[in-house]
Amino acid sequence: MLAQWCSLGQTEGVSLLLCLLLAAPTDAIVEGRVGEPGGSGAAFAQVRLAQGDRLQVVRTGAEGKFRFRALAGMSTLTVTLPQGWTSPEALSRTVGPAFRGDVIHADFVAVPRRVLHGRLLVAGVPLPEVELSAGAASAVTDAQGMFALESLPPGALEIRVQAPPLLARVDVPAGAAELSRDVGVEVPDFASLHLTPVPQATDARPIADWIAGKPLSRLEISRLERLAALVGLDPVFRLAMVVPPADAARGAQAAARLQRYLTGPALVPRERLVFAVGEFAQPRSLQLLLARAQEPR
Repeated sequence: MLAQWCSLGQTEGVSLLLCLLLAAPTDAIVEGRVGEPGGSGAAFAQVRLAQGDRLQVVRTGAEGKFRFRALAGMSTLTVTLPQGWTSPEALSRTVGPAFRGDVIHADFVAVPRRVLHGRLLVAGVPLPEVELSAGAASAVTDAQGMFALESLPPGALEIRVQAPPLLARVDVPAGAAELSRDVGVEVPDFASLHLTPVPQATDARPIADWIAGKPLSRLEISRLERLAALVGLDPVFRLAMVVPPADAARGAQAAARLQRYLTGPALVPRERLVFAVGEFAQPRSLQLLLARAQEPR
């Protein structure tokens, strides 16, 4: 279009110099992004472009992107992050030199702070003094079941209780977030685990004795060690810690103590242990039984 206009204009007295000026490249562009590499952008970050006495200021958009029209020469970019974001690198940098028509790209790495505060509940009752993890983050609940998990990844997140082995799920926003909520874990029913009890003697102990830290008798130690030895004979064997449904909350506390014994002195691999509720379990007792994982059909 410009070429046609200049061709026509030259016949009407438009100078060749004017056409060349109109066809010249525009000012330089300085653009970039503030946010997680391959992740969420830092929206509303303040970005400043300084060139001598000339200062331009913009806010990043929803994806953390910014763009300036710049003069030729060197520029200094400075970023001020929104609340809840941090960066492992310097947030001021010199870019250029830029010339007319250039597009200079400059990204800034920023990491959102994602924290989950809450209570860990089993059957609506706080579960105290157990270890839990989510991604690379871990924490231990206090006496009231309270915990704090930091540096969480975004999206649907699994929260794993190490002892007893239980699981919960929460949704974490993409940007910076500080969440506060109760996290409930459900204890599976033994019948849903596709396990077949092995005809061996089981061992049961009052839940109150485990929670109180009552020392094991020699007979109790002998029974536990026998079951621990049997589970090591075949990789399909599991040791199931089972409590009545009405005792799920206190039973989880007891199972946490039993698991620490089984994975410690008894040397049982953690992946061989399960925790469940079952109508067959003795009231107010934690029962330990040997079971075999059913083969998939």
